[in-house]
Amino acid sequence: MIHIQSLSHRYPKAEIAALDNVSFDIADGECLGLLGHNGAGKTTLMSLLAGLQDVRQGEILFDGKPLRLLGRSERQKIGLVPQDFAFYPQLSVWDNLLFFASLYKVRDKGRLNALLEQTDLTAHKKTKAAKHLSGGLKRRLNFAIGLINTPQLVFLDEITVGIDPQSRRFILDSVADLTRQGVTVVYTSHYLSEIEQLCDKIALLQHGKLVYHGGLDELSKHANRCRALYRRTATAASNASRFGCKASGQPRHDGNGARCRRRLHRPATKRRANPLLPAGTRFAGNVLP
Repeated sequence: MIHIQSLSHRYPKAEIAALDNVSFDIADGECLGLLGHNGAGKTTLMSLLAGLQDVRQGEILFDGKPLRLLGRSERQKIGLVPQDFAFYPQLSVWDNLLFFASLYKVRDKGRLNALLEQTDLTAHKKTKAAKHLSGGLKRRLNFAIGLINTPQLVFLDEITVGIDPQSRRFILDSVADLTRQGVTVVYTSHYLSEIEQLCDKIALLQHGKLVYHGGLDELSKHANRCRALYRRTATAASNASRFGCKASGQPRHDGNGARCRRRLHRPATKRRANPLLPAGTRFAGNVLP
């Protein structure tokens, strides 16, 4: 299990933190969808979890052991497929696999051929330099390189951006196979359909803060509840405008952290005497002036 506790990160000279007090757990064998707008902190979080950046504030524990104390063999069980292409464009597909396999001391060429078959790159094994591959084939090569070390935990950072439907299907099927094999996957994407298809839980980041962590069903119920409360707020505000009221006060919360409604207050105005009724007359439980 990965335990993330009070994790914060600020880049040098940055005005705001890239991550601000983020805490949640990732279970073994879980596929977690990491969502958020550009600049929300997704890539920063993944780079910290993968050990590419040092943890400066907070803690990341792998099965109770701090990330900084993991040995080389333990770190080699972690894989990362970045959004940018991470291979040598002048080398062929096969030579790229051989080079990165040597970094992990993987000498099993059967493993490399299996990755080629998994990503449907066998036909492009030695035919041309990687830089001449199509965008979709480059994504597949990137994915294959990230799996050379047979990771037990793999981070996939927007790996289907800008590719054709066939390549997307190959990659998504491969990710689903990883989860069926018990590999822990952290998957970021802007495509909600991919998250729904692959992920058990999601973590939603906004401006470096964790605003939701849980299942998709709970998120859907939460969103529907907020929409209903906002709809009632809009109706109340419309009525307030018609009858001379105004919406004021601090937003209330719905119990799950969502700011959903405001109280309505009638403005204090001096009442005029009603010339048709005597002062103090009661009508429908109210005292008329």
